[in-house]
Amino acid sequence: MTAPDVQEAPRAEAGPGPLPPAPRSQAALVALLALGVFAGTLLNGFVYDDQQLVLENPWIRSLAGMREPFRQSLFGFLESSTAQDARSHYYRPLMHVFLFVLRQAAGPTAWVHHLALMLGHAAVSVGVLWLLRTCLVRGRPAAQGAAGDWAALGGALLFALHPVHTEAVAWVSGAMDVGMTLLLLVAARLWLPVPATAGRALLASGVWLAALLVKETAFVLPVLLWSLERVVASAEARGGWGPWLRRQALLGVGGAVYLGLRLSALEGALPGTPPVDGVSRVGGVLAFTADLGGKLAWPAPLAVLSPGGPVHSLLEPRVWLGGLLLLSALVLSARAWRRGPAAAGMGWVWLGAPMVPAFVLQARGVDAYAERYLYLPSVGFALLVTVALRSALSRFPERARPLALVSGGVLAVFAALTLAYVPAWRDDLSLWTWVQARVVDQPLIHLKLGDLHLGAGRLDAAIPELELAARGLPGDFRVHNNLAVAYAKSGRMGDARRALERTARLMPDNPVAWHNLGLVSRREGDWDTAIARFRDALRLAPDRVDSLLELGRTLLRAGRAGEAIAPLEEALRLRPDLVAARKALAEARAAASPPPR
Repeated sequence: MTAPDVQEAPRAEAGPGPLPPAPRSQAALVALLALGVFAGTLLNGFVYDDQQLVLENPWIRSLAGMREPFRQSLFGFLESSTAQDARSHYYRPLMHVFLFVLRQAAGPTAWVHHLALMLGHAAVSVGVLWLLRTCLVRGRPAAQGAAGDWAALGGALLFALHPVHTEAVAWVSGAMDVGMTLLLLVAARLWLPVPATAGRALLASGVWLAALLVKETAFVLPVLLWSLERVVASAEARGGWGPWLRRQALLGVGGAVYLGLRLSALEGALPGTPPVDGVSRVGGVLAFTADLGGKLAWPAPLAVLSPGGPVHSLLEPRVWLGGLLLLSALVLSARAWRRGPAAAGMGWVWLGAPMVPAFVLQARGVDAYAERYLYLPSVGFALLVTVALRSALSRFPERARPLALVSGGVLAVFAALTLAYVPAWRDDLSLWTWVQARVVDQPLIHLKLGDLHLGAGRLDAAIPELELAARGLPGDFRVHNNLAVAYAKSGRMGDARRALERTARLMPDNPVAWHNLGLVSRREGDWDTAIARFRDALRLAPDRVDSLLELGRTLLRAGRAGEAIAPLEEALRLRPDLVAARKALAEARAAASPPPR
């Protein structure tokens, strides 16, 4: 289980089969294919969370706004981002910095954002090639290095072309996974050769801090570096516990700074646990292994959501398959660390460690299925495939040609699947139509389709979809809020009020629900209730201009013009260009003035 220090091996000059390309040629090939297979994303627009994170995000519109991402959660700019919203616990300020740079450079232009992700994925793919070569080629005799060279190229191409990466690369919001993985690979490069000097350890610490500020999953870096050290360095080079702890202490500076920033912004809050029974928890974890983890080896169907939906029984085949896969992974990982090769043990660590947060979420009853979660773990998967391919080439050199044909065929199939999946991310309608055709019926699909119809003014199509979503997601405030809006627009005020009352119970800290209740009460002619609801909204968000405006308007209509002046003046102070507030204020002042004698 030891290995020599990292050093570049001479290119193989002996053994059957052609010589592998030079490292730079390999890197160029990997980068070009990574760009080529995702080139279709340049035709895509913004989908899913991109609408909020890219188009509606006020923070990325000015340099002054860049202070806010470090003070609040990822979606802190939304009025719905309250303690009850699970997304309020994401702390990823550098995602906003990334979007700010693109916004200032090219405005809200979709293809520029997609180009940035394509380039990021190409850089990660080249980084994966470096990692595979470091583990399997450098420091090896020339004869062994040739097999490792070809295997490393195959593994890097597998990563570059893998269709499971489409969600991370074709979706602008997936930049968090791509950016985090790129930064972790940079930190790994800085860590070598072992032992890392104090200067390199501190540089790696800074890069780790940046990765954490992109996505929290980066906390696994110390474990990843531990496994890397055991592959590329001898026990003598690694030193004992003392030198290792000193290196980790220097690395930990970045982690400590991150914790300080996160605690200052979010006060250490964690998302609550939804009420889920034991069968759903255990079955969900096991099925999760098969549904998501299995996509690395068999990437179909790919469709954003779990193809099988929630688990209803421990007797479902995917529960047993997931249990078998999980047990096999644990056994093979333990065997690799005990008997070697060390690179296989490292592959299992890089595959499994980044999946721990997703497994924890799933065990707590949260649906953690997301194909982008496999972006970093697939580095470990590529390493495992590379180890297996090198072993086959070394043991059966006379079968190099059939192995090359099989490998090329797999890569071609994976590239074709990626090319087919990329257009599904063209727009929201394409995406959710694709999803609906490939997975079992799930409430989230109806929510997204209902939102699309609502936004397009197709109320007759929106209401049935949102009603189905509300029955399947009784605890999701967004469903009931959007359903209430659809009811109100169609004139069903009673239904709208009941849906909004449920929304307010689910999200009592959300001013939107109280504001909308005020609008519905006013349309029903209940002035006092409408005024009370607008004041409830302002109690939660005193600077909410819409609520100030509607409170003033409602007071004016209720014959309380004198009371209407103060909220309308405040709305105009916050938004001097708000014509509706200026007009209503003039009417209120005129109505409140005593008649001339």
